[in-house]
Amino acid sequence: MTAHSVSDDIDAVSVSTATTTNEEQEPLLSSQQQTDIPEAPLRSNAVPTVAKRLTTLLGLCLAGVCMLLGMYILYIILHIPKIMLAVRGNEPELEAASLIDIAEESLLFSARLQFPPQRLRAMRIPFANVTVFHENNAVGWLSVRDFELKNTDTAVELFEVFHIVDQQAMERLVGETVAQRRIAVNTLVAVDMSGFGSLLPTVTVRRKVDFLLPPPPQSVNYTMNAISGPSVDEKNDGVTARAAVKASLPMLKGISANIDPLCFDISFSNTTIATVLAGPVTVDSAGNADICSAITVKRIASDKHESALADLARGIAGGKEINIAVSGTAADRCSSTAPLWLRRALSKTIVPISINMSHLPTGGFPALDGLVKELVVDRFYANWNASSGFNPWIAVSGQTTMQLPNPYGANFTFEIESLIPHVQLVDDKKRVFATVDVPTIPLQVLQISPLTYSLRYDFEHVGLNVAEKRQKQFTHTMQRALVDRHLFVGINGTLDAVLSTSIGKLHIDGLPFYNTIDHIFLPEDKPSLEHAAEDGLAVHSNGHSDDTVLASDGGPKLSVPRIHIIDTSEDLVAMQIEIDLDNPYSYGAYLSELAMHVSFAGLRVAKIGIKELAIRQGANKIIVYVDFYNHPKDPRQKMMFLQASSGKPVTVEISGFPNCTTIAPLEASLRDFSQRVTVDTSKLKDGHGGLVLGQLPKVLREVVFHVFSLSAEATVANPVSGAGIWLQAIEAIGYHQGDIPLGTLSYNFMDGSSRRTPASSNGFLLPYNQSVTTPRLPITANETSIGWDVVRRAIGGTLDVDVFTNIQVLVGKAQFNVTAMGKNAPVKIRF
Repeated sequence: MTAHSVSDDIDAVSVSTATTTNEEQEPLLSSQQQTDIPEAPLRSNAVPTVAKRLTTLLGLCLAGVCMLLGMYILYIILHIPKIMLAVRGNEPELEAASLIDIAEESLLFSARLQFPPQRLRAMRIPFANVTVFHENNAVGWLSVRDFELKNTDTAVELFEVFHIVDQQAMERLVGETVAQRRIAVNTLVAVDMSGFGSLLPTVTVRRKVDFLLPPPPQSVNYTMNAISGPSVDEKNDGVTARAAVKASLPMLKGISANIDPLCFDISFSNTTIATVLAGPVTVDSAGNADICSAITVKRIASDKHESALADLARGIAGGKEINIAVSGTAADRCSSTAPLWLRRALSKTIVPISINMSHLPTGGFPALDGLVKELVVDRFYANWNASSGFNPWIAVSGQTTMQLPNPYGANFTFEIESLIPHVQLVDDKKRVFATVDVPTIPLQVLQISPLTYSLRYDFEHVGLNVAEKRQKQFTHTMQRALVDRHLFVGINGTLDAVLSTSIGKLHIDGLPFYNTIDHIFLPEDKPSLEHAAEDGLAVHSNGHSDDTVLASDGGPKLSVPRIHIIDTSEDLVAMQIEIDLDNPYSYGAYLSELAMHVSFAGLRVAKIGIKELAIRQGANKIIVYVDFYNHPKDPRQKMMFLQASSGKPVTVEISGFPNCTTIAPLEASLRDFSQRVTVDTSKLKDGHGGLVLGQLPKVLREVVFHVFSLSAEATVANPVSGAGIWLQAIEAIGYHQGDIPLGTLSYNFMDGSSRRTPASSNGFLLPYNQSVTTPRLPITANETSIGWDVVRRAIGGTLDVDVFTNIQVLVGKAQFNVTAMGKNAPVKIRF
């Protein structure tokens, strides 16, 4: 009986009482009629009395029931604040949760809920049941028993099972939650209120839960270990790479979970290109996740699949935003132990993901010179002349072996059947100033072993075409590289490639690429070939297989058949040097008129130039023009001669000047150019550094020391034509083994004459291309016994002598004071 029904019954009793009263006030019979009524028997007279008594008793009972009902209603009303507080006002805070197990018909979880302090008094809830509905379909239920809410903060530990009653409803709920990042359900909560009062009923409350899940983080800190592959995976029909991932997920702090492996498909342009097996997944309460993962790039199965991969490669290379879709793999294609409803929910869910390739971190990849292990150049020719000032070109063919790092045992096929580049050069403002004209003959890349490749190329003409009205940008780029030592150029273009891989053949046209070369040459920078052997790089040419860099026994051979003086003055000797170069390699170059200044220690000593430089394989004749500036009183000139003759490194500065070449862009760049160059003259003498010196002019033919007369004579040949050369004075001191003095010599050719060669006013003449012997020049012997013992033991033989010499010589009209150091000069010892 409800309160409403009780109220209705009370109203009915009230109406009957009122009617009886009215009837007594207005009798229905007249007094005569009432007199004519016969008397009833005695028993009949007692009926109204019983009826009245029963009516009174019934009224008392009804009144008691109404009182009790009212008191119960009042009891409930008095507990309404607690009831409302229990079902509405106790919003707990989730402190921690753990998903322990996921099964087909249940979810086992634990949770720690923090309830706020109760405002009235402690509450005990014997029983609560929660049923979850999605789209009016019951998904499942859970029940919680015997927990108490106290006046202080209350932490409630739950270890419960969520029973799934409709797997299809659960499937739809999970799919919608993942796809929309939103949980929208209805709940029916039944709470046993006897803990607040023994007579209180069970209260049922319906609530709607609708909230958005937090968005995924923009970046995730993660590390990868136990990486293997990628390798060919026949079972999954593709190429698979595996790794163990540790990720930090702060938004999951306080939540832990254990999830069985799940399969996902990665799609691009509505085509599945890869599958991912993620799991098992373990998340601890600190938000740290351990994920075992494997990604398999699927074998190319159709033209649409190939087109999608080509579009993906172009997007990645162009730094564009890549839009991929991730969805669960169909349940029948995934070997997972996860519940069927979960796999089906994920397979029907598509999550779009956008990846901005321009924001991805770069670096970590080794430098290109560290990847090249062997360089074989069959042919190289460069051409740059005045008529093609802005259009130099090269021809090159050869083979390069490159080895990529392979720390994880990758084993798959990746070859380039053809690669045709379309290249542009851009300046620092990304303006195109030149194009590279590359023939359509493709570049091939063959795989020797995993991640080791051989590049084969044969280009007859690779030309640089400077665009109209862009000559200034080209010249500026050259000036910055040559003068400021700062090479900055952007390389922009596309590639047409045909790839042969473990997942099939892939055609990619118009693959964009952009790379910036930004390098500042420091003073200590050296040519790369100088360190090639030290770095393990073998450089071969024309089929040579030596591991040294351009070994001397097979390198170019240089000889100087003629040196001709064109003109002389007191401070200048202009000469022409003919050089014969036997080039065994397929290297070559053509360069039109060019001249450079040469300075030593700030003193300009020469201008060296060519009118035309043409080098090809085989015999070549090169003519070099040298203007030698004479500074007879400057000690720096003597120091230069001394360093060069003693085999020590000589550092000179090469610089350009206005009109140093007829090639317009090169002239504009070289006019302010200067570069220090160190020449190791000892290596030149010994034939090292890839240059073999053949027939060089030999000035000093023989030196004879006469012990009895304590004198020496020298046989000298003059290889220089065009002007007379005279010896005017000489001072010398000889040492054996660097520190044993043998004697000193001082002679002035201007003071006397010998019996065989007449003296002249200019000194002792050295005629061109003839051997002449000087007169016997007196020697002042050293007084130490060690020096004499060395000389006596060498009589009749040859003694190696280090000679420190100061010579005064007249070349045409120019007088030179030359200080030289001859190391290990062979001197014949005679009586």
